Amino acid sequence: MIGPVSGVVLAAGLSTRFETGADKPKQLYRIDGESLVRRTCRAALMSALGEVILVTGYATRRVRSEIADLDLRRVHNPAYAEGQSGSVRCGLAAVADDAEGAMFLPVDQPALDAAVIDRLLGAFGGPGSIVVPTFRGRRGAPATFGRDWFARLKDLRGDEGARPLLRELAAHVKELELDSERPLVDIDTEAEARSWIERSGPP
Repeated sequence: MIGPVSGVVLAAGLSTRFETGADKPKQLYRIDGESLVRRTCRAALMSALGEVILVTGYATRRVRSEIADLDLRRVHNPAYAEGQSGSVRCGLAAVADDAEGAMFLPVDQPALDAAVIDRLLGAFGGPGSIVVPTFRGRRGAPATFGRDWFARLKDLRGDEGARPLLRELAAHVKELELDSERPLVDIDTEAEARSWIERSGPP
C-alpha cells in the first residue's frame, strides 16, 4: 500500500505579470467571490492528500488571512523574490517524515479540483514515482514527485520550479491524460482571468 502524499501549495510569488500589481496580487484575485489561493487550498484539503502545506512569501499577511480558518500548515519563504524553486525547497522542508511524495500545486489554476488531485494521486506509484497531468500532449501542473527525488528538488534554483528536473528525468515521468483542458488552464494576467470567468459562465 502506498503511503501518504503531501500537498504543497505555492503561493509566494510576486505575480509580476498580473497587471493589478501590489494592491491585488494574483493569489488574492477573486473568482466567484473566492480568492485563488483559497480555492486551491480548499481543493487540496477536500482531496486524499495526507496534509496540505501553504508556502507564502509576497503579501504574506493578506494571503494567510484568506485561509485563516483552514486546517493546513503554513510556511514562509523569505527569498520569494528569487523564484519558484525557493518555494519548492521551502515547502519540501516542511513535508511530513512519513510522506512518500509531494504534490506541488500552483494557485493560478481555478478549475483544479479535488477530483483531479485524487486522479493524480491514484496514478502515483510510490517513492520513485513522478506524475504529471496532460491534455492532448500538453503537460501541466500539479506535478507529484516521490521521495526518491526530494534531494534533486532541493538542488533547484531559479524561477522555473521543477520544469528543468522534469525534462532531465523524462524517462521516469508518468503522464496522466485528463478528460478536459480546463484543470490545466493557468492564469498569468488579469486579462486571462477575466477571459476565464467569461468562458466559465455563472457559478
